[in-house]
Amino acid sequence: MANITTVVGASGQTFAVTVNGGQTQLLAQQYQNAVSSLHTSGGLDSYDMVPGSNASSGSNAAHGLISQGGQYSLTDSTTQYISVGSYSTTGQDTLNSAVSLDVSGSTASNISVLAGDYAGVSMTAGNQNGTFIGGVGNNTFSGGSSTGNWNIATGDGNDTITGTNGNDTVSAGLGNNKIDLGSGTNVVRSEGQDTIGGTTGTDTVTLLGGSSVVTLGANATVYDTTSHNTVSGGNNSFITGGSSSTYFSTGAMSTVSGGLNDTISASADMWQVRGTANSINASGALTFLNGTGATTVSAGTSTLFGASGLDLMLVGGSASSSNLFVGNEGNETVSAASSNGTLHAFAGTGNETIIGGSASDTLVGGSGAATLTGGSGAGNLFALTKGTAGGDYTITDFGSAAGNLMALYQYGLQNNNGLANVLSSATVAGGNTTIALSDNSKITFVGVTDLNASNFNLS
Repeated sequence: MANITTVVGASGQTFAVTVNGGQTQLLAQQYQNAVSSLHTSGGLDSYDMVPGSNASSGSNAAHGLISQGGQYSLTDSTTQYISVGSYSTTGQDTLNSAVSLDVSGSTASNISVLAGDYAGVSMTAGNQNGTFIGGVGNNTFSGGSSTGNWNIATGDGNDTITGTNGNDTVSAGLGNNKIDLGSGTNVVRSEGQDTIGGTTGTDTVTLLGGSSVVTLGANATVYDTTSHNTVSGGNNSFITGGSSSTYFSTGAMSTVSGGLNDTISASADMWQVRGTANSINASGALTFLNGTGATTVSAGTSTLFGASGLDLMLVGGSASSSNLFVGNEGNETVSAASSNGTLHAFAGTGNETIIGGSASDTLVGGSGAATLTGGSGAGNLFALTKGTAGGDYTITDFGSAAGNLMALYQYGLQNNNGLANVLSSATVAGGNTTIALSDNSKITFVGVTDLNASNFNLS
């Protein structure tokens, strides 16, 4: 919703500027308060600017007013405030003619611009610091190679913002905005469906509108609070995930935290923390912490820490890929059936389903119930350790491949005919064999009726 901000113009007349968007209205109110305070104290000279070159003739801080379209430039050191709008007795702003404003020739240390022009305002900054409040219309801010620090806020139009090489704060309103950031430390608040670029500075971007495209460099931070955004970051980038978005990392290391149904890719190493139902592809080493939901992972190597509700599918990779999974609380499923790499899996405290792939995998039961499947590879190692086991375990394919072994650690079964006693007490029923251990662990070998000592590894 548009809002009329009024300031005192030349000769005390009311000057009206139309702005929209929450951040622009907040800054417009601050601008109004500053101008009113200076005017009341007698410390402000107001004058009407004209197309062409402008300079204040007074010694006080000056307030220039633009009420008609045209090209304007500023060359003095005293004009600190510029308003673009209309003189009005009713408070209605009617300016609808394009304005171009160039302050690169100004020697003032700080300039604030409040612009409300339905035809749009194009602003060119200099090396001073400043504030640009672009209200209604499609506005353009050009920082170029200037070095000032600017606070830039635009309304609901389709705005184009080129930042300075100083430290800029950008608040872009609704609309399809294009934002290019300079080499400084920059902060962006994006409400529209924006295209944001910045590969030379240190940038922090918050996405509020959705369906934006963001391309940033090293040490970038992106907070995706919406959905369907596409974000690329460089080395040491950090992204807080949104929903159904796509993230790319082009650096040596990156982190994505959270996210729901996101597609995440990294050209090297990556951390993914507490995501839900994401698809992840890392060419290097992936560290996956406490993810949940139906998740797909492909990585050069991976270290995976689960969480309740995780349904993890390992895919792709090479024969040299190594995947380490450590279970957590709750029910979890991990499958390497579509993976070319090796799986080393340690079940947690809940109900676990762990499925190996085409390599020789190691599947270790935890303290909860676990269903273990070696997969299509041979020479799989199934294992329990006394002190961390104690559940019911089902091995679905122990006899289906050569070289499969069941390792029983810390049970002492290598002594005093311990293993022989366990096997002699085994239960064979329905084509399956179940053995019981001293810590109340029970292991059922599906489809196996001829267990013998050579099937076990003891220590």
